[in-house]
Amino acid sequence: MDLLPVADVDRLLAVVADCHSARTLPELGALLAESLAGRLEFRNAAVLSGDTRPRLFRDATAQASGLAVPTMDPYRERFHRLDPIALAARRRGGESGRPLRLLDVEHLIDGERRAYVDDFLRPAGIGAVMAKSWSCPDAGLLLGVALFDEEERAFGAREVTLLGSLGPAVLRIAAGLLDARPPWARLLTPRETEAVALLSEGLRDEEIARRMVVDVGTAKKHLAAARRKSGAPNRVALARAWAG
Repeated sequence: MDLLPVADVDRLLAVVADCHSARTLPELGALLAESLAGRLEFRNAAVLSGDTRPRLFRDATAQASGLAVPTMDPYRERFHRLDPIALAARRRGGESGRPLRLLDVEHLIDGERRAYVDDFLRPAGIGAVMAKSWSCPDAGLLLGVALFDEEERAFGAREVTLLGSLGPAVLRIAAGLLDARPPWARLLTPRETEAVALLSEGLRDEEIARRMVVDVGTAKKHLAAARRKSGAPNRVALARAWAG
């Protein structure tokens, strides 16, 4: 990574400090998105997590800001399969290397993947994307951050270095949150975990189902299974136990 000026290092440290107050992964994502806007002027961000790469890209608890907000549902439902940055990351070995920009992967935008630009980015007013994911195998965790901008050449060497330098520190915070979850959390399936995390955000069944891209009955089944495994007497107690 290129060296950053002291002022940028201070900004990165401030972002990490902001994230330390998070109690859950969704809360961490929300704090990170807010801090990226306030400290680094990255006003359009998406923060995702998962225990595998496919679940990372379909994270129902992903947090977003600015231009990224309306992209979350279509990305989960369709466009994660066409994402040229994700394809390039897989080809180079997953989490290794620098953050990738849309400009870096233009050679992969052909055929079906053209829809990623024409039907996904352009209608949202997005001209530039930069993304990176990091993994913590010991915690079974992947963390991904994507930044968006209207201007095609918004992300240069400084922005690449900022995002690349930030990820490992935030990943350590995320891994610590997993360690701090209640003991029964390890009994949950990934989908039950998503459902409980969304419930703890105050979402209704219909909203949970939409975010998870399932029907309402399936969402209720995930929550019922989580409640049984947790021993919580009701859904309110389940949400409180999850949030700590």
